[in-house]
Amino acid sequence: MLPVISSGFYLPFALLKDNMLTHLESPRIDKILNALQCQGERNDCGPFSAATVINSLKETQINALDLAQEMNRPTWRGPLFIVRRVPNWATFPWGIVDVFRQHGLSASWRALATEEQLKTGLGRGDVLLPIVGEWKPLWAHVMTLVAWDAEKGWGFANTQYPHHQVDWWSAVTISKQWRNMGRLLIEVKTP
Repeated sequence: MLPVISSGFYLPFALLKDNMLTHLESPRIDKILNALQCQGERNDCGPFSAATVINSLKETQINALDLAQEMNRPTWRGPLFIVRRVPNWATFPWGIVDVFRQHGLSASWRALATEEQLKTGLGRGDVLLPIVGEWKPLWAHVMTLVAWDAEKGWGFANTQYPHHQVDWWSAVTISKQWRNMGRLLIEVKTP
């Protein structure tokens, strides 16, 4: 029998020990890590994370540098004028959601999400991108969540590094830095 968590859905990528959840992976972990593009020293985590997710879910070959330039320009969506990012710097959560929707993905963003919601969404197979950061000095970073482990913490596909491996961040670090950014979360619902 597969592990079950509180909302009643089955988690094929979960491990239990003594009836406690100890490890959880996205069913899309391999596709996301394989599609990972490295931003290097650029302030482009939003466009690079968006390209990684779109390429992994839609099996496309979007170039993250091209997407970053596209996102630098505001766009019209019906009567709304949307500024997706400060050019070559900060990307807004609604800017990433706009790009996801432009590519046919069901996406949304919100503040005040919880760690339990991260685990639930991860187990459901949704693609989650929490935004972490600090106020002094001011910085923020978005990454694609691909795993959780009771000992290692939270595992990400992190566009800062030129590898295709899980980048583990301690639960304490993520809790603090995610809270600093209002626990902002971008979610892509997958069928």
